[in-house]
This record gives sequence, structure tokens and C-alpha cells, in this order.
Amino acid sequence: MILVTALNHFNEDIQRAREILQHALPLPHDRLRDDLLRASWMMAVGALDAYFCDAYGDMIARTIRAKISQPSVNIPDRIKNLKIPADMVLGNNVNDAWLWRMVARDLIERDNVLAISKIKELFNHFFRSNEKLFHENSAPIEKWLLHTDSKVRHFGITKTNYRRTAPANKNSIKKKAIEHLEARFKEIFQRRHDCIHNCDRPKVALQIKNINPVYIEKVIYDINFLVQRCSDEFRNEFSTYLRLLGFSGATRNQVTL
Repeated sequence: MILVTALNHFNEDIQRAREILQHALPLPHDRLRDDLLRASWMMAVGALDAYFCDAYGDMIARTIRAKISQPSVNIPDRIKNLKIPADMVLGNNVNDAWLWRMVARDLIERDNVLAISKIKELFNHFFRSNEKLFHENSAPIEKWLLHTDSKVRHFGITKTNYRRTAPANKNSIKKKAIEHLEARFKEIFQRRHDCIHNCDRPKVALQIKNINPVYIEKVIYDINFLVQRCSDEFRNEFSTYLRLLGFSGATRNQVTL
């Protein structure tokens, strides 16, 4: 089934981040404890990055497999023109789902997916215009705003206040909510970058801001929220994406189950 492996790996990896956090809690308030909290943060962001790389690879692979099964269907240029290393194809079964997943993943794993803009760039071409991620005129953002697990820190507004917003003002509120969400994750991703690339010393002094269990728990929660919501949208939309390209129900069933 689509995204099962990506989501299972994410759930395992985000649990690893939680376990590092739990391991840090009983320790004295010293440098080792702080570094374990940093490690929990980094593991959580790494879980998100790996998830989006795997999900992208999975969706590209399934599209290519559909094309192999039904060659008459035209697929978008961005997929048709993928540069595929010869050594990944030679000697392998071109109908092998694993092969195409690895090909697609290899295309982006030299980079990372640690920006909302990058997630939009990679995934929104799979979506209809009224379902695109992180857009005020699309359906997902309102679903996320009103989701049981959403928090004020995600969108800068409570569910109650959003429901009270006049319809004429909702697009403006949703645009601000998206900007708020992007700012939240920019902060989360930047701190991971600081830890990975300069041991959390972006200047001279070691950063200690937000290195505490309560904040790290919120970081893990927020990362899980984003991945689970995106995963829901990917699963909801992908079969429609294949249908609109022209693939038959039989082909869609073959590559999505």
C-alpha cells in the first residue's frame, strides 16, 4: 500500500527521538543532558526529512510503474525526464517497485526536504489546484486548522476563533496561518542545522535557548503533526492524480495496493 514503508519508518524514527528525550529526563541538569535533548531534536527532524524523501520516491516509483504497465498514457515531463543512473537499471528488473523507489529517492537524497517551500515544490504537482498543500485557496489548510491535533503554535489562531471568522475573511486568515506554520518549521529546521553543522554554535557561544524537555516534546509533536497531515493528503490524492493522467482503474489498483 502506498506510503506504508515511509510512514512505518517515520513512526519508528520519531519514537527513537521520544526515547532519547525520555532517557535525558532523569539526568542532572548538565551538558550531557542538554546534548541528549539536542540529539532528540535532531533525530525528530531527521525522521521528517527521511519520510519526505521516501514518500517522494514512493509516489514517483508508482507513477513510473503505472507508465510501464500502460505505456500509452502520457506522464508529466518532470517525471518523464528524470535522469536515471545506468547502474541502477542494468541487471535489475525494470518492473521492480523497489528499483524505481531507489531511483527516485537517489534524485533528492543529496539534498534535504527541510523547508515548507521544498515540500511544496516536490509534492504539489501530484495535487489538483484546489487540493494543493500550504495554499489558502485549497482544502487541506482548513482541515489542518480544525484538526483535533492542531495547536495555536502551528497556525497562530485557535479553532474557535477560526470558526468565528467571517467567510469573507477566511482566506486572509488561512494565508497568515500558513505563514505562521512556515515560520514555526523554519525555526525547528534551523536549530537542527545549527546542531548538525556547528554543534549548536552559530556564532561563538553555545545556544541554550529552548533546550529543555517541554520544548523538545513540542518539537516532536509538531513534526509528527506535519508528517501525519501530509501523509493523509498524499494518500487521499494520489489515486486521483493517476486517474487524471489517464491510467485505468486496473493500473491504479495495481500500483497503489
